Amino acid sequence: MKVILMGVLLGLLFLSQFSFAADQASLDKGKRLYLANCIQCHNRDPNLKGSMGPEVVDAPLEVMYSKVMTGLYPAKLPAGFVPKRKSRAMRKIPKLEKDIPAIHAWVQSVKKKK
Repeated sequence: MKVILMGVLLGLLFLSQFSFAADQASLDKGKRLYLANCIQCHNRDPNLKGSMGPEVVDAPLEVMYSKVMTGLYPAKLPAGFVPKRKSRAMRKIPKLEKDIPAIHAWVQSVKKKK
């Protein structure tokens, strides 16, 4: 478990060193990957609750990274972020590690203004 958490922390450190510029190709890829991997539990529209998973538009990149890689929230949540559900039903999808920024960028691109 410590090895997994260390990997997540190193991944977050790596991600924080770069700003992800979301070009159209990245947004398209993020959408394809979200639709192929996430809508089994999350809604097709990331602004809405899914059958098992919450809406994901408010999840910061580091939260999305941790949830996808470990199935868990990070040990220290980003300031102001409050989990929408207490369930631990998220499955790990480590094959998506390098694509998490594209998925996050697409989710943010469809975020509805409140």
